[in-house]
This record gives sequence, structure tokens and C-alpha cells, in this order.
Amino acid sequence: MKNLSLSTYEFITKLYTLRFHLIFICTLGVLYSQEALGQGQFNLRLQTGFPLEEFAEQNESIAFGVGGLILIPLTEDESVVSVGLDASYMIYGMKSDDYIDNNGFEYTLNTNNNIFEGFAMVRFKPRWVDAFAYPYVDGLIGGRYLYTRTTEEEDGEELDAFIEQDGFSFAYGGAGGVLISLTEEIKLDIRGVYTQGSKAKYMTRNSIYPDPIFPDEFVYDVKRTRTDMLTFQIGITFFIE
Repeated sequence: MKNLSLSTYEFITKLYTLRFHLIFICTLGVLYSQEALGQGQFNLRLQTGFPLEEFAEQNESIAFGVGGLILIPLTEDESVVSVGLDASYMIYGMKSDDYIDNNGFEYTLNTNNNIFEGFAMVRFKPRWVDAFAYPYVDGLIGGRYLYTRTTEEEDGEELDAFIEQDGFSFAYGGAGGVLISLTEEIKLDIRGVYTQGSKAKYMTRNSIYPDPIFPDEFVYDVKRTRTDMLTFQIGITFFIE
């Protein structure tokens, strides 16, 4: 196995090399600005993601995961425009296979393919007071981190773990949804998100398999395509003073 274990320091360093990190810094400045005193929004959700175009041609797995966002209006009243941050984590393929090494020992190889997404965002919604439903549209810019993690197990005990492949893609897009009132402060949030992602290297569910010539070795089929996705989300949004 390729031992490409990714430390926390390396992960943070790679995140900061992304071209869009300045956008996050600027957005955080707005979020903590004393001028942003309006009613904020905090969301937690479940989501499913569908690869599109060439990403779908190379990857047939549907992604499932969780996410959340935080939004702050630009003015103290019921502002039409809010800004914030959106983040999510999804798994887009899992596999578990049993093998026997050259010494006759049996072991299990577990593979997980993962996506972490982060976006700066702006939301536009009508200034409707006491409405039952609130439609909105979002603009997003950020990126996604795709990585494949494998673990080796023997008799249920984990022997080793690896990051086999990782890659980053710049992404941007839009979203639309509706907030449905459950109470004055709690809304059901239904949302669809379309994002275009630049090319990135990644693996899929069947990218790791035994070498037909050397059975104790593995073949790593690394893909490189655009990473466009369509995501559907449902969650709860809390309005916070």
C-alpha cells in the first residue's frame, strides 16, 4: 500500500494554498464585524450529491453526507442580502474486500472515498414578514477536497491507515431553496445546489484492486476530470439574534 498519511498540518497547509482562501478571510471579517448585528441563521442538514458530466462518467457512486452553514444579514433590519460560510462532508463510495498476503495471513481492506466542501456564500431572499415560506437564491464560491482513505484490518483490529490519493478543485455555483416555518425561530430548509468544479485527481469505489501479475501488489486507478455536482439538501435552520 502507498503510505501517504496526511497529517493535520499538511491538510491545513494545502487548504491555505487554494486561490479562494482570501474570500473566506474576508467573509469571516464581515461575520464578526460590529456592523453585522441583524438576525443570523444557523443550519444543520443531511444531503446527497450526484456527480455530473465527466465526473459521473468516471464515478457512478452517489454521495451522502452532512453539512451546515452560517449567515449574517448585511444590515440590522430584515435584510434582503446575507453573507456567510457553507461547509459539508460526504462519502461517495465505500468498499470492503478480504485478501490473503504472501505469508498466508488474511486481512480486510476497507476503502472510503470522501469529499469535503467549503464555500463563501451570499444569499438573496425577499423581505417578507410573518410568511409561512421564504424562497431564496444563493451564490457560492470555494472548493472541494477529495480524498481516498484505506484501512487494513486483521481479525477486526485495525493494523494501518492510509490516505491513498487526495486532490483539490476550485468550485463555484448557485443554489435555490425554500424555508418553511415550523416556529418563529425554526425553519425547515429544502435546498438544491449546482456547482462547477475544476479538474482534480481522485479515486472511485473500484480504483484499488490486486495486480493480476503480482497478486500481493495493488493497482491504483487514479482519475482526473472536472468535478461538477448537483446536491439536494434538507435540514433545519435556526434564526438567532
